[in-house]
Amino acid sequence: MRRQILHELKLSLMVTGIGAAIFASMLFFGLRAKAQTVRDGVHTPVLQTMDRAELMDMRAGADYEAVQEAVLEDEVGTEAVAAVYTQSDLDLLAALVWAEAGDQPFDGMRVVADCVCNRASDRHPEWPSTISEVIYQPGQFSVVADGRLDQGFYNATPECYEAARLALIGDHYDTQVIYFSMYCCANGQFAYQIGDHFIGY
Repeated sequence: MRRQILHELKLSLMVTGIGAAIFASMLFFGLRAKAQTVRDGVHTPVLQTMDRAELMDMRAGADYEAVQEAVLEDEVGTEAVAAVYTQSDLDLLAALVWAEAGDQPFDGMRVVADCVCNRASDRHPEWPSTISEVIYQPGQFSVVADGRLDQGFYNATPECYEAARLALIGDHYDTQVIYFSMYCCANGQFAYQIGDHFIGY
């Protein structure tokens, strides 16, 4: 009988010890995580990441269906045309601009945005007809495959968004650009260089 009581007491102490160890570890790591986000009284946001499937689901959601409109005067200045694009188009194009030209001059950002919009225009039927299809067309933009485009959704600057917005409303820096490259010979017919990019028609 005494042996059984000692055995039960030993089991009880073991269970209590394990529970205390788990609680202590949770408390330690919880405080450590909190300490990492608040340092010297300054709150540092924790980077949130999502996989490609979650990202695409987010972009396909109803909150990305709002249509933006802008009115531009034509070359004569007597008529106006409406440029229509979705918030999803703007976010995606701004992310691409950041991924491809985030470290380039603003005009370089605009040329990258123009490249996408020019390809999607009726003037170039050899390319897909939407912003998303142009950007995700296989083999066209290396930042799609290496994951840098996804980072652009978190890191795109106001300048990236402005470059994308101007291209989407038709206020182009260059209406002919359909290629850009960081190599000395861009695809197509070489036209000029902005920053590190060689522009081609």
